Amino acid sequence: MLEALITMAILSVGLVAMAKFQGTLLQNSALAKNRTIAINLAQDKIETLRSSDFTLLSGGSDIINASIQDNISERYDRIWTVADNGANATIEVTVEWGDYAAKGEVSRNTSIRLVSNISSSSATESGRLIDP
Repeated sequence: MLEALITMAILSVGLVAMAKFQGTLLQNSALAKNRTIAINLAQDKIETLRSSDFTLLSGGSDIINASIQDNISERYDRIWTVADNGANATIEVTVEWGDYAAKGEVSRNTSIRLVSNISSSSATESGRLIDP
């Protein structure tokens, strides 16, 4: 009888530890998914600006509601700045979103930032610079 009681105590401690570990895995998975979406949104904006006319580049912002699960969407605020450096432009894209606490309230804002440089030279002109 005592052996069964000790076995049950050890088993219950192990199951509680596994349940806590499972919760941590789910939180980290959601955070990784949010970061992946944010990075994709930032890269998409950089590629859009890269394909635009260099003389028309300007900063701005937008809000994207991305679906992260069935019937659940996350709000991402995307802000981009363009610094003209003569023949080049430096583009900085920041994407922010809220991390949610257990009660569904935003506990803190999280953000990622990507920076890229764009040349005013077109692809055909850069090829001519190499092959005269």
